[in-house]
Amino acid sequence: MTFPSALRRLEQRQEERVRLGLLRVRRVLKRLGDPQQDLSCLHVAGTNGKGSVCAILESVLRAAGRKTGLYISPHLQSVRERIQVGGRPISAFDFSRLFSAVWKADDRQELSYFELLTCVAFLHFRQTRTEIVVLETGLGGRLDATNVVPQPLASVITSVDYDHQEWLGSTLSLIAAEKAGIIKPGCPVFCPRLPDAALRPIQRRARACRASLSVLRRPWDTISVDWRRNRQVVSDGRRRYVLSLLGSSQGGNAALARMVLDRVFPVPESAWRAGLSQVHWPGRFEVIPINGKTAIVDGGHNPEALRALERTLAQSPWQHRSLRWIMGLMREKDRRSVVGALARRLKDVVVTQPRSPRALAAAELAREIQRQAPAAMVRETADVRQAMREWLADPQTPKTAMICGSFYLAAQARCVLAMKRRGFRESVL
Repeated sequence: MTFPSALRRLEQRQEERVRLGLLRVRRVLKRLGDPQQDLSCLHVAGTNGKGSVCAILESVLRAAGRKTGLYISPHLQSVRERIQVGGRPISAFDFSRLFSAVWKADDRQELSYFELLTCVAFLHFRQTRTEIVVLETGLGGRLDATNVVPQPLASVITSVDYDHQEWLGSTLSLIAAEKAGIIKPGCPVFCPRLPDAALRPIQRRARACRASLSVLRRPWDTISVDWRRNRQVVSDGRRRYVLSLLGSSQGGNAALARMVLDRVFPVPESAWRAGLSQVHWPGRFEVIPINGKTAIVDGGHNPEALRALERTLAQSPWQHRSLRWIMGLMREKDRRSVVGALARRLKDVVVTQPRSPRALAAAELAREIQRQAPAAMVRETADVRQAMREWLADPQTPKTAMICGSFYLAAQARCVLAMKRRGFRESVL
């Protein structure tokens, strides 16, 4: 199977509705020799922050000389970004070869897009003999396809807030219980300080599994920020580190990652300094200068993430400047709360539709913005690329654009920006 044909078949499994459950993926993995059973994993779940924590863990472990695997979602430019070994995406050749094996093993043609990729990832990590895999859940935890890993080195829950209520439950307790499903017998568990309603189900699950639970009491402080270079200096109270990630939540993510590795997989201090300074995680308050303008790309897509975006913006050089907002959401998101987190800042908005079968129609998001920010100038476009090109080409538009609401939207926006800056070919490979 060629890489383009693998992509075409993968796209056929894009879903309009999420289907959780482990029976399908377990059946196919068994036919593939259960590669997940041969892996040493750090398993990470959470409403927000899990991607950043995964990126930090992987970067620090790699800086310590470990052969790392990293499985994340979604991707921004290429599906190969989701499966990495040693900081490098899986090759097109290996992807198509392993995808062909998974496709053949899925004789009932029942695996979802995410389940197919999860099987490919496990095969790749086993065949490349990775030393430690940092494994990010897709949705929830208990019924997420990644939760077939039998005995991780640690289970990490980065945050609990309202998102995906249709599948995870309508209360913090129910959502937390779903995420706590990644906790396994005897495996240590780590999380930040959480509301009691979210912490209690995690405590109950940890006790039932006789797993130690460590709760981070204090995030690291931000000392200074270099906005143009996408980095900040953070401190744990004794030491200072350069962290190549922007955002008001990143000090907490770094502190949580430190607590995990110090307890289960200690690495030298030099690895922390190198790993934090070199970590790369695009699409999280990512500042991109372009043709005398500035694009800020953030994949935040739920109320907690958008509140964090607003806090970061309030601390940034752009807090009082005119902004062009380019926004799009998925259908299942709480559009009322998402818009509410930003409503006071919305003055000039272009609403579009992310490239996904689960995308919310632009007109529906536009109506919600107009309801909560009646003074805003809101217009619709069906294509984010067109929205980006118009903003870049028109000298009368604000010099700064904030692109947010979906990682799918962030991916398309970054593609346009890369093409403008470097002649990058617009495609999703």
